[in-house]
Amino acid sequence: MKIRSAIIPVLVALALVAGACDGSGGDTTVTTGSGSTETSEATTTTIAPVTSIPADSIPGTNSPSIPDDVARQMREQIGVIILDVEESRALPFLEVPTITILDEAAFSARVTAQVAEDLDSDELAAQEAMLALLGMLDPSVDLEQLLLDLYTEQVAGFYDPEAKEMVVPVSIDGITPLQEITIAHELIHALTDQHFEFNAEYEERAENGTGDDAAGMLALVEGDATYQQFIYLEGMDPADAAAAALESLSYQSDVLNSAPNWMQKDLAFPYEKGLIFAGYLIGESGLKAIDETYQAPPISTEQVLDPAKYVRGELPADLPPLTVSLAGWDLHEERSLGEWGVNLLLTDTLRPGELAQAASGWGNDTYQLFLRGDDAAFVWSYLAETVEDAEELTNALIAHSRDQMGASGSAESGGGLLFSGGSPTVFIDRIDDAIYFIASTDAAAVADARQQLDI
Repeated sequence: MKIRSAIIPVLVALALVAGACDGSGGDTTVTTGSGSTETSEATTTTIAPVTSIPADSIPGTNSPSIPDDVARQMREQIGVIILDVEESRALPFLEVPTITILDEAAFSARVTAQVAEDLDSDELAAQEAMLALLGMLDPSVDLEQLLLDLYTEQVAGFYDPEAKEMVVPVSIDGITPLQEITIAHELIHALTDQHFEFNAEYEERAENGTGDDAAGMLALVEGDATYQQFIYLEGMDPADAAAAALESLSYQSDVLNSAPNWMQKDLAFPYEKGLIFAGYLIGESGLKAIDETYQAPPISTEQVLDPAKYVRGELPADLPPLTVSLAGWDLHEERSLGEWGVNLLLTDTLRPGELAQAASGWGNDTYQLFLRGDDAAFVWSYLAETVEDAEELTNALIAHSRDQMGASGSAESGGGLLFSGGSPTVFIDRIDDAIYFIASTDAAAVADARQQLDI
């Protein structure tokens, strides 16, 4: 996992900082590196407080094109931020983090290479087919290129937990206030990774989990760093904080602004919703609650969206896995949308209040994605918390099928509703608090799945 700090968390912090940390500051700081006094009968010795890590003590390399005095100045500034982060997060670095400073060309190339490494072409082609089927992505959009453009536009510095290295672009005139906030955010990642080694667990969830559990864990990691970013921003000189805000307004985000609404929301999710999650835990039990949560990260986005459910240990309801098999089709993946995924699915269908209501009744879900050439089939089983929740979501799915997916020709079929007037073919059935949703570019696949599910 490459934890990348885009401009998104900075904008979130600058927009919301006035109220997000009220009443919690006392729980988020300890004295670290402060002066101490030793007293004997004859003398008193005062040890000067440590205010920075010496530049030469910070490991890492610089691009050859960067002047030595510029690199030294940046490392001196980062040395100060390191100590500030330790104090705010109430954890010491186990070792001084590695800082790599790159010139503009080298930084851009490094970001592009690492984003490309993370983007699996086959996986993205499958996601592109699913998103187009569900009416979330224009079929003409190249998802891989969009994400490559989006991430390379947004990255302003990042921590790479695989290399245990923080990478920042050079600033010839010294680190700007906006860069300072970003570096503080990334240093939190480096610090918590040293203590909690979150990357292996995240990778395991991303590869073998539900998908929703990986999103829940990412919200913890980014929420922790974004919360501390708030603390750092509040402690800045007001002029520097204002300068950071002005700098963020000039940041280019054309690709982000042109991305689908749901994608913009999803990019902000781990920072914005993770921030609220972290703030809730800290408000309940202080920073120790965050430390303990790294030992048992959220297993669903529901637990992030409603932190009280995490505190209570409320787990997803039991839901049998789907066992549909379509002859001639490849079963690409079996995952869960999660509460947040349902929210994203219906983003352009419902008003905000209706959207929150429809998604919040999530009890559990699982889907199968099948591919066959250019065709896709999506088989989804959903369990609501109550019958009323299932009714609300069913109505929302009917509207989504018509308005966003272009399904037509609806008629009652069996106990559900079948859209068979064009492509895609969609079938929706509610049985008490359970929902089945099947969609495909091939009507025969829908009929086959229905038969296997006996609906």
